[in-house]
Amino acid sequence: MTGLEGSITGLAVFMIINSITPGPNNLMLLQGGLKRGFWACRWHMIGICFGVGFMLWLSYWGMAALVVEHPTLMLGIKILGTGYLLWLAYHMAKSDFRTVIEQSLTNKGSEPKGNGKKQRFGELPLSFWQAAVFQWLNPKAWTMTVVAPSLAMLASNIFAAQVGQFKFGLNSWPLLLMSMALNLTCISFWAAGGQTLRQLVHHPKTMRVVHALIVLATLYCAIALWIPSE
Repeated sequence: MTGLEGSITGLAVFMIINSITPGPNNLMLLQGGLKRGFWACRWHMIGICFGVGFMLWLSYWGMAALVVEHPTLMLGIKILGTGYLLWLAYHMAKSDFRTVIEQSLTNKGSEPKGNGKKQRFGELPLSFWQAAVFQWLNPKAWTMTVVAPSLAMLASNIFAAQVGQFKFGLNSWPLLLMSMALNLTCISFWAAGGQTLRQLVHHPKTMRVVHALIVLATLYCAIALWIPSE
């Protein structure tokens, strides 16, 4: 494996691991898929992909270094992200999943607007813009956008050395598109998982357990933001 292939592979593995593992985005998609079905989550998924991609693009041009140099920025992001996750867990705990799913199945998986009700702000699945904006409050997304540019820079430098020139802005586009495609593919599995769990609607005890696990996992995401990594 050449240096370029190794660098690109490293970036791809990093994006896959960070996109497929449990986190705020994936838990919201799991709940959204459970409530409304996979197709209703499409704008939520695209919004996540766009939001992460836009942050990656800005990080390629120096935003990542700015965040690293000013830890107070990340502290503010963690505080806002924790507040949103606690608010989300609270509303998850209040919701009656079985009723919501039964109504959704009755409407053939239609989106909230299909039954005459306007979707509340923050109601899952999120809209495109809500999902995109949430990435700025998602510390896990910030982890990706802070680390990924260094991996992309390494691949771009190797590529530039091979062709005898360096234009990181141009060389980064294939890596950016690859990262976004991997992110979208990975998060779609969580929405599909929620769709699959809808089959449990006629098993109320199991549904309550699944509901409780999603709420607890969301709470853990909020708490884990403050657990030192060392």
